[in-house]
Amino acid sequence: MTDTGGAAYVETPPPPALGGLVRAVWSSRAAAGPAAPFRVLPDGCMDLILAWGGGADPELILAGTDPVARMVDHRPGRQRLGLRFRPGCLGALIDCTPRDLLGQSPDAAPLLPQPLRDAARHLLDRPDDARSRRALAAALAGLAETRRRHLPGPALAAALTALDAPALVGPTAAAHGFGQRRFDRAIRHATGLSPRHLARIFRLQRLLAAVMADPTISLAELAVSANFADQPHMTRETRALTGLSTGRLLAELGVRKLQDADPARGAD
Repeated sequence: MTDTGGAAYVETPPPPALGGLVRAVWSSRAAAGPAAPFRVLPDGCMDLILAWGGGADPELILAGTDPVARMVDHRPGRQRLGLRFRPGCLGALIDCTPRDLLGQSPDAAPLLPQPLRDAARHLLDRPDDARSRRALAAALAGLAETRRRHLPGPALAAALTALDAPALVGPTAAAHGFGQRRFDRAIRHATGLSPRHLARIFRLQRLLAAVMADPTISLAELAVSANFADQPHMTRETRALTGLSTGRLLAELGVRKLQDADPARGAD
């Protein structure tokens, strides 16, 4: 899940010991005022989230892989701390399959092995305590060691990385020693999504990275940069995955005003 707004958001690299499991550590705090829905964009990842404050009980949340964007409400004053796991990793550490969690954010407690559940709950009681954060990281590292055989092996991990680049699914499977059917099964087991759908999500994330790096880039240039066939293809894919055209998505993200989306094509 990738948050498009609605809260002050900070993302940092994970502790070195978790670098192979966790892509990023993030935190957010919803602004004061009336609750407003915001769009969570698909990124191919699963997140373990701790939420507290805002006049509600603390929560442990397990955010499954999102096939498409979804709208989420942030309670004013609610704070969240999240671990965004690399594709295929969190599913290996929980008592549930990624496919069962597609597009869902259930209570994490029943799905976490006890050592991880206990460490997460302890941190939820003291979310700013550095020792509790280190204990959670240690619990994750220990769990990953005991469940190593369930984590993506070197070939699958390399193939997942290759899908996160402009590469075709068939050649990616072959280059990493997979037949097409076995590759499809392996990716679905690891993420809940097909290889083609996952590659589409990764391409959307490349689009976002490119426009964040250069907010003045035109939509035509953006389509080429993110490896779409052309600008109309980018618009169709963005709308299919997010519910918005590219221009409207960038406006919602605050990257540029809607009327400035592209001088030549408007809000496409």
